[in-house]
Amino acid sequence: MGCCNKNAEDKTNVITEFTCPKCSNKGVVVELITPQTLLKDVLKEHLRTNCIYKFCKNSNCEVAYFSEDPSHLFTKENLTVKATLKDPGLDVKVCYCFGHNRQSILTELRTSGETEVLKDIKSKMIDPGCFCERSNPQGGCCLGNVTSWIKEAKTHFVT
Repeated sequence: MGCCNKNAEDKTNVITEFTCPKCSNKGVVVELITPQTLLKDVLKEHLRTNCIYKFCKNSNCEVAYFSEDPSHLFTKENLTVKATLKDPGLDVKVCYCFGHNRQSILTELRTSGETEVLKDIKSKMIDPGCFCERSNPQGGCCLGNVTSWIKEAKTHFVT
């Protein structure tokens, strides 16, 4: 079972009242495996196994991961991948598990008027399965980002 099939309450059974020290965004709790996998190697030793980390969802904020200690944070520049919510580039992935980026979806929309990306992702979630908690900087399922991008692309980029 991939992370996209987990109960949303799985991540919310701890008290997480702290906010991003730079922008006050509430953020979203991520499992430790997310920053362990996605931070640059030289920074991984600074992770604290006893900390709860959150991903800052403010697209205008440089912070990627933060903890209750306001001095203990990691920026988007510390990541090994570009984060969908932090970088508007067309080369940025909106689905990290199966490699779909904004440009590939936009190209399909411009070519055929529709996209099969959601169907493709949903079938691959079953087999071979997703691993969003290790590939998506947000630490969770990408379907919301994919759906948002399809809507934005249809509205602003496809004529």
